[in-house]
Amino acid sequence: MDLPQSFDLKSIRVFVMVAEAGGMTSAAKQLGLTQSSVSQIIGNLEEALGSDLFDRSVRPLALTAAGTTLYERGRVMLAEAGDLYRGLRERDLRQLSSLTLAMAESIANSVGPLLVAEQRALAKRWRIWAGISPDNHAALMNHTVDAVVTTTDELDGLEGLESHAILTEPFVLVFPASYDGPSEPLEALAAMPFVRYSLRSAIGRQIEGQLNRLRLKVPIDAEFDTASSQLSAVANGMGWSLSTPLCLLQEVRQIDRLRVEPMQRGRFTRPISLVARRGDLGATPEILAAAIRDILKRRRLPELFATLPWLAELIAWPEEARPPLKSIEGRR
Repeated sequence: MDLPQSFDLKSIRVFVMVAEAGGMTSAAKQLGLTQSSVSQIIGNLEEALGSDLFDRSVRPLALTAAGTTLYERGRVMLAEAGDLYRGLRERDLRQLSSLTLAMAESIANSVGPLLVAEQRALAKRWRIWAGISPDNHAALMNHTVDAVVTTTDELDGLEGLESHAILTEPFVLVFPASYDGPSEPLEALAAMPFVRYSLRSAIGRQIEGQLNRLRLKVPIDAEFDTASSQLSAVANGMGWSLSTPLCLLQEVRQIDRLRVEPMQRGRFTRPISLVARRGDLGATPEILAAAIRDILKRRRLPELFATLPWLAELIAWPEEARPPLKSIEGRR
């Protein structure tokens, strides 16, 4: 017998949540869906069954006889499906046929090779893509990549995604090492050439937005898509700029050619997180985020802190940060 398309585990899960939450609005919040989406799912389910599941004349919603039957049997079905999924996922967690992970260039260069080496057993084939965040976000939404390590909060709150925080890093002032002038106030820098990140990139737009908020008009002689090019231009005396620790990290060999200072006025930060489509990869997104956090915290950023120790205090790690999962330890 062919079942109606709307009679599936997802719909039953939504129905059970509405029954337990006592209303569609509360259930929608818990499920990360809109109230209208929940209402439509319930309506389609009732239409498929040819029976009302809730008595809508009372508050909170009460189950009808059909609703009570579906609730009792549905909970059992969901529990069994969950056990089956977890069993298969645990068995095959190391057997993903492929894993495509898109990252901002500054992270891909600093973390990508180490991540693959340490977590190789997660997938038979790895693809690490480096690119600007807008392109990476589009690739995630159209299923071209499995997950992205993003440097913005643009994906926050989008339905169907899960996010795992990695760190929050500050923006800092960067000058050529030969520059011996003041780093503050910022207005004193406004007459100097500014080396800009391209506005095609998220970091370029973040910096431009802050300059506008501070009402700083700076002369721009050149702009670059990549941190490597941008920092090289500053090191070669083309002007000053704003950057971040992760961008500096991939050019740590050039640190002695740069003067890096914290911002005193107009401080701002950017979040680094791993985002994936909810449920597509099981525990893999959490494992990846924990592994990236560990690589940065224990292996890569200390290289930068050796020269710029004050940066360590400006990087914020998520409160939920914890040592890598045991599954990570077992794969090293």
